[in-house]
Amino acid sequence: MSPSTSTPLPPPTAFPAGPTRPPRSRTLRRRALSAALGLALVGFAAGVQTLDAAPARAATTQVDSAVIGWDGDKDAAIAHRDGSFDIRDGKNTTARFGIYNNPGSLQWTNAGGYYPALVTTFQRDNTTVTITNFGDKVTIGGHDYVAVYSRVTVANHDTVAHTEDPAPSSGPIALNSAGSTVQPGRTVAHDYVVAVDRFGATYGWPSDSSLTAAGSYDAHYAHMTAYWDGRLGQIAQLGLPDPRLVNAYKAGMIYGEIVKDGTALDVGENGYDQVWNHDLIGILVNRFAQGDLADARTQLTRLDPNDSPANYDDGHWTFPWPWAVYLQKTGDTAFVQSNFGRIRTEAHRIQADATGPGGVMKATNDIDSQGYWTVDNAEALMGLAAYRYVAAGVGDTAEANWAQQTYTTLLNAVNAALTTTINAHHLSYIPCALDAPNDGNACGQQNNANWAALFLFGRWNWDGYLFGAQQNGPMATMVDATYDNGFARLAGLPAHTYGGYTGFSTGYNAGYGEAGLASADHRAEGVYDYQFMITNSQSGPFSWWEGIPTAGTTNWSPGTHATAGTGSSPHMWGQANASKVLLDSLVAEKADGQVVVGRGVPTEWLRSGATTSATNVPIAGGHRMGATVTSSGSTVTLTLSGDAPAGGVSFQLPSFAGNIASATAGRVNSAAGTVTLAAGTTSTTVTLVQPPAFHSSGGLDLNGYCTSIGDTGGVSLDGTTAYDWHCVAPDGSHVSMDMDDACTYGYPYTASVFSRTSDVTDPASWACWHS
Repeated sequence: MSPSTSTPLPPPTAFPAGPTRPPRSRTLRRRALSAALGLALVGFAAGVQTLDAAPARAATTQVDSAVIGWDGDKDAAIAHRDGSFDIRDGKNTTARFGIYNNPGSLQWTNAGGYYPALVTTFQRDNTTVTITNFGDKVTIGGHDYVAVYSRVTVANHDTVAHTEDPAPSSGPIALNSAGSTVQPGRTVAHDYVVAVDRFGATYGWPSDSSLTAAGSYDAHYAHMTAYWDGRLGQIAQLGLPDPRLVNAYKAGMIYGEIVKDGTALDVGENGYDQVWNHDLIGILVNRFAQGDLADARTQLTRLDPNDSPANYDDGHWTFPWPWAVYLQKTGDTAFVQSNFGRIRTEAHRIQADATGPGGVMKATNDIDSQGYWTVDNAEALMGLAAYRYVAAGVGDTAEANWAQQTYTTLLNAVNAALTTTINAHHLSYIPCALDAPNDGNACGQQNNANWAALFLFGRWNWDGYLFGAQQNGPMATMVDATYDNGFARLAGLPAHTYGGYTGFSTGYNAGYGEAGLASADHRAEGVYDYQFMITNSQSGPFSWWEGIPTAGTTNWSPGTHATAGTGSSPHMWGQANASKVLLDSLVAEKADGQVVVGRGVPTEWLRSGATTSATNVPIAGGHRMGATVTSSGSTVTLTLSGDAPAGGVSFQLPSFAGNIASATAGRVNSAAGTVTLAAGTTSTTVTLVQPPAFHSSGGLDLNGYCTSIGDTGGVSLDGTTAYDWHCVAPDGSHVSMDMDDACTYGYPYTASVFSRTSDVTDPASWACWHS
């Protein structure tokens, strides 16, 4: 079959049996098997997406926005999909390459999947042009700088020579003297360097000669990758059936290091080159939960809720939370004790601020207007639960008792207020305000994501549970109903987005799924929401704006991307929330020392042959553990590694609820969907009453998929089996393809969609599946 041939293939009618291969916006701070394998792309209502690409220009106002730089730099370069990057730190200029010709299609990715080396690839004059930019730290004359290294490669797949000049702007210095004429079948690489940052210092810039003498592109690339792999080795490691999530998790950690100034954490580089008190709380908790503890003492010492561009009340009320997580993971009682006075002061502010009707928290302006917001009360409860843990940990029984009593009093007041409002207005959801339905505030505004503020910024539903908080009342019992109601009210939006402020989505999208971990029916929502972000709303490789008013088709493929953005991109509080809900969906530690495994694992990840793992996960007392889940048909096996959790493990896959037949080890509660393993148990195999059920989404568009990833020759069948499909690269070579990625391309709004062939001898037997 020639690369351009199209053969319609119907999907199988049943899943194949047997083994197969597989501001807080709140207010945004006011600030193919053919050309078609029978597939019609899923869409959504017109008017939501913006389908025109933004004009190609290099400025910090570009929608396509990412960062390149170094750990702790002051002013990272802002990168764009055209291969340009904005240099700040007093230079205030843009480095660009004139070889970019605004092509109809390009790919923009992280080198190696996750490194902060951004790669732009496009076709020009029958050649493939690649522009790669990354930052590295260099020391010249005793001074530290960040230098951005660029490589422009031109691969000629024509039959005649082409002259293709990279045409760099002023600034980048040539590191080699490769000619611009490229012979047929040859590749030419042009290397450049430019200094972009001085780590906040004011000493002079290095000379051109000293920069060129500081080493080659290849040497610095090797140093860059080794450094970041070393940093990543300090945090929890993930292995998932969707490798995009693993890369997003890694890139999120790296971007956070580039965005911070020294050891001081920031929210962003373009737009939010500072940090707000409640943002900092959430970013710190994620770092500690991942195991990034090297600078924890410095960062906690610096943590001051009064030192914030806006003095948000919840930044005070949740102040004890990162201290509790730090104490839990390290057992560093002496350090926490030395700061206990500060923690006590902020915790007692909660009681002083409980001046609302019936003893609820005072009115704030947190959701667009003054109100008695439910999310504020949830955050206050979370702060009290964390403070009780800290007080008990440092041996202050009186303060621990005060925290418990104050918590109970506030929870009773909140439950009374919510029950009155829900009953009076016959509500089927948790209202954003304790005293009013959503109709009259921002939460009732069409496609305003604040309806889910409680589920992320409240922290109480899931993180309160982890810290042993007493949980009852509407906030505990109406989680599923509120998710259902909120999603149903969205207009013209696909599944697994919450709206924006207003609009298509937000950088908090995955974080809004956190409370689903405490629910019955939405436990994998955080994972699904993160996948939605990757497929549909990136503004740079694994970068997202805080607010995403519109998204749609640009010349960056595959996928759709943000076509407007507010806040910053990348937005590190949003990405911290996404990383935390992803890790917690796999492994999360409770205050009593028990570790919950698999609470948010999607059913699709239990398909035969799939493996889900989290290793090097920090647990109490400075220990590290791992957990690996594999499945085959109706059996699911958990294997534990590393240190044993003192409180044992509770294995809680969503698919277990009412569906456990037996387990080789552990105490089974099928109704609750749990298998409880005593400390020291290293494995169990669970047999399900019913194996996971999957449904066909339809066939694949392999030709369209191959083209979208830059293989302009489309698709080719190079044999007689289902595994003989290949993409055809621009040079005519036939390369392997990822069928799961092809399913994601074809069904961008179907959560965790994956591929299967019902008959390996039949090339037409591929289809996409979901639970």
